[in-house]
Amino acid sequence: MKRSRINPVSNLRRFGKSKYGNKNYVCHQEHKHDSIFEGEYCDSLALLVKAGEIKSYKTQVTYNLMVNGQKITGHRVDFEVEKNDGSLEVHEVKGFADHVWPLKRKLFIALYPDIPYITITL
Repeated sequence: MKRSRINPVSNLRRFGKSKYGNKNYVCHQEHKHDSIFEGEYCDSLALLVKAGEIKSYKTQVTYNLMVNGQKITGHRVDFEVEKNDGSLEVHEVKGFADHVWPLKRKLFIALYPDIPYITITL
């Protein structure tokens, strides 16, 4: 009988840990985030809503990246922010950029040119 190998990296999320070693975090709005940095950024967006600086925001919004009518992949951004004038922008909080993210970011910018893509880094 052949033994199956277990990939320890693929099993980390099951145990509540990130594959990059960051700690999961629940912000004051009780949203679950993949890092403390992302959760604290969510708290700052909530303060901006309360102060009337932005209209609203959503967490973990998925955009379909389609070319010639065919879905290539999806891109889940950390935050979709609606400004007071009704326009949208997306905010991606990055402590570490994996190898796929730069390509998804470029595709997003090309396919959604009217939505500013803002990267928040440490």
